[in-house]
Amino acid sequence: MKKFLICVLILAAFSGVVFWFGWTEVKVKPGEVGIVTTKTDGVSDRYVQNGEFSWYWQFLLPTNAQIQKYSIEPRNTVKTITGTLPSADYYSGYNFTYSFTYTISLTVEPQSIVNLIKLNRITNDDELTQYLSNAADAVAQLTTNYLLTKLKDNPNYKIESVRRDDILRAINLNREYPEIELTIFAITDSKVPDFKLY
Repeated sequence: MKKFLICVLILAAFSGVVFWFGWTEVKVKPGEVGIVTTKTDGVSDRYVQNGEFSWYWQFLLPTNAQIQKYSIEPRNTVKTITGTLPSADYYSGYNFTYSFTYTISLTVEPQSIVNLIKLNRITNDDELTQYLSNAADAVAQLTTNYLLTKLKDNPNYKIESVRRDDILRAINLNREYPEIELTIFAITDSKVPDFKLY
């Protein structure tokens, strides 16, 4: 009976160690997503999130697997686009500069991170942050182009009257960045040239 209990305890300890090495959920903090990459299987199609059970046998092989962590918290940024209307230097004594400041918040869904890794667009959290910053730059530039076109077509156009949905439809962010979710977008400051005079 004693030998049986010792065997059961050893088996239980061994099972616990095996379970612990493969248990990936505890390696990821809330607000993060983990992507498992292994030498045997490459990038996993499933992501790891805190609070959702996940276990990978690949971690049982030494140096076979690693887990990269990515923040899924929205990245907040302020972008300012400035410039001068084309050929404005021909009009001496007049100021035809423009400036638009935007508050932008972007994030990605966990599954989209897997897709971005498989497409070789990102390999770590810093690259994800840069990717989101590039997307925010695109949002700001495309919105500025949209607003300048509106002002050119109608010099009485009021920036304050622009609707977020109209901008998002016009800039079509999903075409260039289909993985990205725009959670906050606002024009916080604007300075527009006199298109009637221009």
